This record gives sequence, C-alpha cells and structure tokens, in this order.
Amino acid sequence: MVLLPLVGVGLLAGWRIHRRLPDALVAFGLLVLFRFVLTWLGTCLGLAAGREELAGQLAVLTFPVAMVTNVFVPTGGMPAWLRLVAGWNPVSTVVAAVRELFGNPAVGGSTWPLHHPVPATLGWAVLLLAVCAPLAVRSYGANGR
Repeated sequence: MVLLPLVGVGLLAGWRIHRRLPDALVAFGLLVLFRFVLTWLGTCLGLAAGREELAGQLAVLTFPVAMVTNVFVPTGGMPAWLRLVAGWNPVSTVVAAVRELFGNPAVGGSTWPLHHPVPATLGWAVLLLAVCAPLAVRSYGANGR
C-alpha cells in the first residue's frame, strides 16, 4: 500500500495532522475508499476498452480529471465555468474532505461538494461504485475473461 510510505515521507517533510486521531482515521478511510472506487472505475474502463493496448492508452484521459481540481491550485482563481467543473470533480471533494479532517488549511469553494466535502465524497463513492462495479462484472462475464 502506497499510503503508508507517503504519510511517512510527508511527516518527514513537515506535514502534520492538526486534529484528533478519529478525524485522521476517517480521512485515511476516505482515501482508502476512494482508491477502491478508482480501482473499480479503472477495471470498468479497461474491460470496456477490450484490448490491453487500448486500455493502457486510456490512462491519458485521466490527466484532465486530475488537473481540473483543487489539488494544486485554489479554485477561486479559475474562470467560472472551470471553477464549477473543479468543484464537482470527485477528486476535489476527496482533497477537500481530507484537508478538513486533517485540520489543514482548505480554501472553500462555491459548489455544494466543496462546502460539504465528506458527504460529497461518500456520495461520489456510492455513485461510482453503483455504476462501475456492476458494469465491470457484467463485462467480465460477457467476455468470458
């Protein structure tokens, strides 16, 4: 699991958890949950691609999803349409939720998910799992893999 070394390096670099342990455990739980969700999403997309080569090339499509978020820059400086997209991006909600739970400074956004990041993250997780897991299982069964 990559999360433990990442936390270790972060602690060595000066990152700290500024809230109580239960809040931090919820934050780590959200990170693990979202990784689980992304695994199902990747499985669904990979099976939909049909060929291994095409599935590998689909990874390029994940860059816009990762870049149009609040991970690297605050959404307040973005144009209105891009701020709206970033505010409803599931990655932005996860980032806002863990920042809030760790007690690290977070810049709020103008969208509901950024004002309520923990419930929004749970909502995205349920929605993506409800769509991707059955599609992946059905695709796997239909293709006899």
